[in-house]
Amino acid sequence: MDHTEVKRVVKGAKTALLFIHGIAGTPNHFNAFISLVPEQISVYNILLDGHGKGVKDFSRTSMKKWEDQVQGAIDELSSTHEKIYIIAHSMGTLFVIDQAIKNKKIAELFLLAVPIKLLLKPKMFATSLKIYFDKISPDDKLAAAAKSCYGIEQDKNFFKYIGWVPRYLELFSKIRQTRKILPFLKTPCTAYQSSGDEMVSLSSINRLKQNSHISVVKLKKSGHYYYDTKDLEFLLNSFKKLIDNI
Repeated sequence: MDHTEVKRVVKGAKTALLFIHGIAGTPNHFNAFISLVPEQISVYNILLDGHGKGVKDFSRTSMKKWEDQVQGAIDELSSTHEKIYIIAHSMGTLFVIDQAIKNKKIAELFLLAVPIKLLLKPKMFATSLKIYFDKISPDDKLAAAAKSCYGIEQDKNFFKYIGWVPRYLELFSKIRQTRKILPFLKTPCTAYQSSGDEMVSLSSINRLKQNSHISVVKLKKSGHYYYDTKDLEFLLNSFKKLIDNI
């Protein structure tokens, strides 16, 4: 699968949309959203370093590189646009919260599966094994969705994945940091949390609601990657309303 970032900077555009995927993810996660963006709005759907490549490439990257990459994208868009709207998933939301506290040009946040607190459920590990062994049944929507959002080339050499441990330890540290700064976020934000999320604890909702600038919407039949048909329709309609109000 091709994991190419999309960058369409429109000359003279006042508004830009920045999309940021999660850990081991892909810009393809946002394809349905980007198709709704009018041509006069700039779009940058970023591919984080070490993604879209092999297992060893992911091992060699770092949280610092991702943070710098996001910072660079926002600085670039800030230099040519009046407002930036950011759409992010999972780990990507952590970068966004940090940046929105510092950059007043970030006008609004549209966040999916904000991992303020993790709860790794058995089905997450089961799904990971299905992807690793490429054993996904046609009716397994959860695993199929996870595979479509997986941005690393598959490798059957299990020992190569040991190099991923530092990346996830960095992620856990970033989550702890985000919990500390979350009260300082004043940018308008809507967080869409899934009831069936196999990685993010629903207790994240209570943490998010403690900030009056954050509206929380619960997707009743969706997971971390998988969106039920009605939930996806609702998400896309909500995104369309955001676009229409820009």
